[in-house]
Amino acid sequence: MLNVSEVLTILEKEGLTSSRQVVLRWIRQGDLPAVQESRKTGYQVNRTDLDDFISKKKEAATSTESAEQITNDYRAGYQAAIKDLLEIAMVSGSGDLFLFRKNASIPIHLADFKEMAARNFSTGKNNPFYQTAIKNLFHPFGRKTPENVIYVYPLGDYYKLANLIVSKDELADFMKEMDLEGASLSDVFANLYLYYLTSGKVK
Repeated sequence: MLNVSEVLTILEKEGLTSSRQVVLRWIRQGDLPAVQESRKTGYQVNRTDLDDFISKKKEAATSTESAEQITNDYRAGYQAAIKDLLEIAMVSGSGDLFLFRKNASIPIHLADFKEMAARNFSTGKNNPFYQTAIKNLFHPFGRKTPENVIYVYPLGDYYKLANLIVSKDELADFMKEMDLEGASLSDVFANLYLYYLTSGKVK
């Protein structure tokens, strides 16, 4: 039979705990079988029971790690699938974008964007970046008649606006850097697109 101190030494070597109080709690909860003939001798644990307890603890830890790994793998695969869908939608045509429009909650109106874009460029509407922004966003796929409203399509941890795909983390960093944390998301995405356009991140 092993006393609590001896049990603790073994459990420390097994990497399960270094706390005497934890060992006593396991005993009192019935997780680790023990007998107490008197207060003087304290709890006594059979070595076979201790070995069984150690095996169960390690199996439980392995199962938890496996579950966490499965969850992490699922999340990684999910995010990869999201990005693939966004990239497909970006190049395959407006018909595919209808899938995202149902969940879109961030509209950008043509009149509002024109006003904002004109303010952002010193030459206003004559600026080539202004012309490119209007063409990319409101004349998708070479349409002659502009859309009166376009949408930012949220999906998972990404957003898609025309030929721009941005993560939520990138968006948060941009809002903080440009002091736009109090602005509407429509204004934020309009500014983001113009910023990425002038910096060469989208064309």
